[in-house]
Amino acid sequence: MGLKSRNKGKTGEREIALIVSDLTGWTVRRKVRQLDGESDLEGVPGWCIEVKRHATATRGEVSDWWLQATMQATSEKALPVLFYRKDRDEWRAVWALGQQLGVNTAENWLRYEWAIEGSIAAWAAVAREIANLKEAA
Repeated sequence: MGLKSRNKGKTGEREIALIVSDLTGWTVRRKVRQLDGESDLEGVPGWCIEVKRHATATRGEVSDWWLQATMQATSEKALPVLFYRKDRDEWRAVWALGQQLGVNTAENWLRYEWAIEGSIAAWAAVAREIANLKEAA
């Protein structure tokens, strides 16, 4: 990966960290030392975050990124979320439908065809609700 691409990725991670912090009130930061298979951000309770900035974002690319996010989340025992943005477009969030329904996010629910894509604000509302339910339990 070239320097320009790495810098684009770092910038995207910082941008998402600020947006998620603003929407949730959580202190979200980019992980400075990321190991393969780890979340790109920290400070989002119960979620493993994958962030992608790319010139394009075809369905095939988003599907591949979602697979990466779910594999990372499984190893971290967290819920997966993918934030992506193609050049000159808005950020989008992808998360598992099972999280909306309150069901176990077993392997079948993590497949891309069972994912929801929406705004970051929509995902943040879901994430806050899940955090509130866990706190109340």
